[in-house]
Amino acid sequence: MNILLVYLKNDTEILKQTRQLLDEMKIETVLFSPKSRKDKDIGKFIELFELGSGDKDSENENAPGYVLILSSIPGNWFDFLAGFSSGYRLPLLVYGQETIAGISQEFASCFTFINNDVSLKTYFEYELEAYKKQEAAREIIRAQNNLLKMGVPVTGESLAQCVVEGRLQEISLFLAAGFSPDTRNKTGVPLLNIAARNGRGEVIRFLLMANCDVNIISEDRRTSALIDSVMAKKYDLMMDLVKAGADLNIQSRDGQTALVVAVGTGEEKTVESLLKAGSDPDISDSMGMSARKYAELFSKDKLSKFFDELAPVNTEQS
Repeated sequence: MNILLVYLKNDTEILKQTRQLLDEMKIETVLFSPKSRKDKDIGKFIELFELGSGDKDSENENAPGYVLILSSIPGNWFDFLAGFSSGYRLPLLVYGQETIAGISQEFASCFTFINNDVSLKTYFEYELEAYKKQEAAREIIRAQNNLLKMGVPVTGESLAQCVVEGRLQEISLFLAAGFSPDTRNKTGVPLLNIAARNGRGEVIRFLLMANCDVNIISEDRRTSALIDSVMAKKYDLMMDLVKAGADLNIQSRDGQTALVVAVGTGEEKTVESLLKAGSDPDISDSMGMSARKYAELFSKDKLSKFFDELAPVNTEQS
């Protein structure tokens, strides 16, 4: 959001105060000081709104969106500004009692008058909020258009397929287009789980940075991404999820935790790391078996040793 400040060289104090107020609101300003209605001076004014690329069909996103007049500028500028404002649909604001007094009744209807700094701040607080909403909408449209130019349908199922294939650029555009990082495919599997099942570590890290729900549950297996990563034997992915705060003891549809799955796959490093991270070895699945009991049942001595060393049985409670 840019504002063009029109002032005379001797009005430095009002310029300083106004810029300070707008800077505090994080609104960018452009300066222009008219001398007279000479063609070259008007030309310099118009240049501030012209397209740098020379593309007549596109907008100059850096052009000022408002003109704020701070000084009693030469009267022969007012008819030009009134016409320019009408053509560009540009709000013309006049700030301060002295400046307002310098505008003839003939052009008064073309301007918005602001008496003091309180009114000025209130005006731009409202405009800034509206600008942010418009910019967010424009960003969504731009992202959608970029996806379409790349030949990617703007659908949740298409996003899920991009996760399967690890296409980060497209995934980032989908999120910019308004899709949630917790989007599910048509079978109810969240993006994070899809990434875990397909070994897409870079996608998992991206989704975590986008504040996805690390403990979101799939509708098909009732698994978390942590369980899925253990099923897929993807140790690094599993550790990324653990570090991100994943719940270690979520149970799948069959009541299996990530630790139970790790014992079943025989992944010693995974079992050790999950125990060190605090996984409960004694949660029973739908068969009434726990990770500890499975290690004993299948005579996995090294795994049983991990349980004895890292999660010994509390004999006082047994």
